[in-house]
Amino acid sequence: MKNTLRISLLLLSVLTFAFSGSQAQVPQAPLSNIEGNAQSITNKLKAALTLTEAQQPKILNTVTNFLQQRATILSLNNSNQKAYDTKLKSFQNGFQRKLKTILTPEQFTGFLELKPVNNDMTNVLSQLFY
Repeated sequence: MKNTLRISLLLLSVLTFAFSGSQAQVPQAPLSNIEGNAQSITNKLKAALTLTEAQQPKILNTVTNFLQQRATILSLNNSNQKAYDTKLKSFQNGFQRKLKTILTPEQFTGFLELKPVNNDMTNVLSQLFY
């Protein structure tokens, strides 16, 4: 009986540790390489929106700044979801205002149409919308 209890407690501890470790890493993984993700996003936008040579560095800078802002609040996603959502929405609004100054109205409409249906971790553009 004593051994069964010990094994159960040990198993519970291992599972708790494994689950908490995977939870902490999942939201952070997309933002672990901000510069690389910003470049990847810019490349996708370049192709999808036919960005000019003058627009590309501005878009890269704007995307990089947004991802850096988002990274500063990532810990709130687990500890205070409401605060995270509020701050993320504010960052997204600022990001989109900056995009409007760089893109043509047609390109900005095209950008909004690129929004993935759901938060797909395999689609780098999800980082801009979710």
